[in-house]
Amino acid sequence: MTLVLPVLALLVVAWLVPWGLGKLLPEGVGWLVANGVISSVLLAVLAGLGFVFLYGEAGGVVWREAPWHFAVLSLRSALIWGPMMVLSLANLPRHWTTETW
Repeated sequence: MTLVLPVLALLVVAWLVPWGLGKLLPEGVGWLVANGVISSVLLAVLAGLGFVFLYGEAGGVVWREAPWHFAVLSLRSALIWGPMMVLSLANLPRHWTTETW
């Protein structure tokens, strides 16, 4: 049960980040690609920070000794947040009013 809540939180964030950026960025295919790149970077950073938080007190020690450890964990978690981010991005053109897909 301790794994379910972080995974669900990561999935919700992976849906909301591209959706929120879609509200801020202009419509168009180029901006959709930019949204995907920005979302990927943001989600990688958020996932890494999430792992630091989940490590608790040990997170600070691991961060000082081997910060790359959280980067690796963040990239591995892309198996979870990546598909949800792609689904969120694929949903954005449905709501475009000025550009066509």
